[in-house]
Amino acid sequence: MRVLVVDDAAVSRAAFALVAVGAGHIVVAEAAEAGPVPALLDTHEPDALVIDGRLEGVLMPELIARVRAAHPALRIVVVAALDETALVRAALDAGASCALLRPFLPSHVAAALATPNNPALRQAQGDDE
Repeated sequence: MRVLVVDDAAVSRAAFALVAVGAGHIVVAEAAEAGPVPALLDTHEPDALVIDGRLEGVLMPELIARVRAAHPALRIVVVAALDETALVRAALDAGASCALLRPFLPSHVAAALATPNNPALRQAQGDDE
């Protein structure tokens, strides 16, 4: 799977990329903000977008709805804090495939990329690693 990773924290981008590559995926591009996302999607044609749900100056549900309309088959994984249930619900309602809730394990990232589109929330509780 070809993956685009968008997060304003360089450490988080690097961690997602490392886990994705370790799970056999290819990270085709990374970005620190949402502005270049449409162009990166068009240029690199990823199968999945992993995006931080709290990017500065972005209304995430609106961005997700625009991305979903332009790329209906794209897997959109939104990353959020465990207590950001309103953000997660809005993202899922807008067309996100699933949400990864912090804190999570590398296996959750791999599962979010591998699992067919499903609005189920991925959480760290109950998984082993």
